[in-house]
Amino acid sequence: MNITVVPPDVNRCQADFTVAEGQIRFGLAAIKGCGGAAAEAIRAERQAHGPFRSLFDFCERIDPSVANRAAIEALIKAGALDLLGGRRAQFMATIDRALQSGAAALADRRSGQRGLFDDADVSDNVAAPETNLPDVPEWGQREMLALEKEVLGFYLTSHPLAEHAETLRTYCSHTTTEAAALAHRSEVLLGGMLASLKFSHTKNPRQGSTNTKYVMFDLEDTAGIMRSIVWPEDFANFGHLIEADAIVALRGVVDKRPGSEEANLIVNEVIPLADLPGRLTRGVAIRLDAQQHGERGLEGLYEILRGYPGKCEVQLTIALEDGSRVVCACDKLRVSINAELRSRVDDLLGAGHVRLIAATTSRSAPATNGNGNYARAAARR
Repeated sequence: MNITVVPPDVNRCQADFTVAEGQIRFGLAAIKGCGGAAAEAIRAERQAHGPFRSLFDFCERIDPSVANRAAIEALIKAGALDLLGGRRAQFMATIDRALQSGAAALADRRSGQRGLFDDADVSDNVAAPETNLPDVPEWGQREMLALEKEVLGFYLTSHPLAEHAETLRTYCSHTTTEAAALAHRSEVLLGGMLASLKFSHTKNPRQGSTNTKYVMFDLEDTAGIMRSIVWPEDFANFGHLIEADAIVALRGVVDKRPGSEEANLIVNEVIPLADLPGRLTRGVAIRLDAQQHGERGLEGLYEILRGYPGKCEVQLTIALEDGSRVVCACDKLRVSINAELRSRVDDLLGAGHVRLIAATTSRSAPATNGNGNYARAAARR
């Protein structure tokens, strides 16, 4: 719906979801581990005495009996403290000292002690002289997103598949949502992240086989989720690639029970994303700009390509100075596509001028490869 959901923030969000400036602000009470009482205490304290200025300031002003360590850790994982002058990993490494400082401040308040600056306006924006946060590296993107999903229930600021978007778009035939709408036994090549794995054993193995272990899991992409299953014979070949949060491509067929719209995926092959270009690339499309790159750029490109002979076709599009385009099929030039080739072309022409062309096969007829698995890879251009 193109409505922005603002990530949780202890200085802007209420206990419940709210709307402000045409955006949805995440409700603090919806953070798993925080809870309604802690969220309401945060809102009330902020309203009474102004925004929180640091992790230490937050812990000194919020009663730990209302917002305990688990609640503060959940706020850190959700990114609700991101604007308090530190990184999530720093906050997590400092939480013990911050809680001790908060407990001492609470004890002083209960005993009636007053500090030298207690009469100062706590709502001013001058940062308190806190102990410096430790110099620890921030969590990796994947770890950060996993913790974010743990407490929010979904990926909010980004998605683990974002960095693989181009690869998935190039080689996958459908998204999970598109595949679910296909007819029974339609062949697909899907890609995404594996979750909710459940391993089990069949009671009756196939005749002549000793393989009994199989696995069911959810394949999650940016469009949705599809329940998937790898039966014993294929699990014996690809089971080592199946683990929680693995990002892979799955080749298989859509399975629908008669009279039901619910769709599952019967997986015949599991393919690491890194293997897709080498296995399923038909060619490479390269775009040049006559004004930007000129004849020298064209000559330089030819010298690079001829150094990587192979079987993949080359399509060349030249944008002319008058605004027209010329598309050339380089019939006599075939290349072997690898990371080094793409890197050298990027260095010559600039990023964004190279696009891989995926191999395609018919959607209607099930083809099989030498191993008996369904062999279909479709390109979305």
